[in-house]
Amino acid sequence: MTRHSTRATTALRALNEQDPALAALALWCDHRDRDHGPAAETTGQTIHYGPAFDTLPRHEQIGTAAHHILHVALRHSPRLADMQARMGDRFDAPLWQIAADAIVNETLLTAGYALPRPALTLTGLLAAAFDAKTSPQQALSEWDVDRLYHRLRDGSGKGGASDRAQSYARAQNHGPDLKPDTGP
Repeated sequence: MTRHSTRATTALRALNEQDPALAALALWCDHRDRDHGPAAETTGQTIHYGPAFDTLPRHEQIGTAAHHILHVALRHSPRLADMQARMGDRFDAPLWQIAADAIVNETLLTAGYALPRPALTLTGLLAAAFDAKTSPQQALSEWDVDRLYHRLRDGSGKGGASDRAQSYARAQNHGPDLKPDTGP
């Protein structure tokens, strides 16, 4: 059996005091350390914490852990894999991940969490892709990942919503932190 993450232990304990509900969701996740990769990455219900996690200030470690806990709670890895299986070559996994991260980040920032900056947000993505100005609460009440992905994808084509979304994500130094869950 693989050991529980020592890297994330302090952040997860602080999360327990800061937000017991999110800390309860953390119990459904497997937290593992690894010696490569990004600060954190989610596959299925496993959150992998890389060496870069140690370089984050404590408040950003908590926010980063919370980000990945929400990926697990919202079943983003299996949903990504299902969408990929259904759509085949027509599926744009990086665009789906942009939509997922924008919603998760906006949720956490609205709840008062700190994330490494710059952070990809739903309001920023909507402004960049559709020139839409909205409050975080309004945006979060109107969008889910699949609906946002399809709306962005429908606006593909040169200079379309998809291109603008990807340009915005690159400007925010967005890197995919989610891998599809292909099951056991």
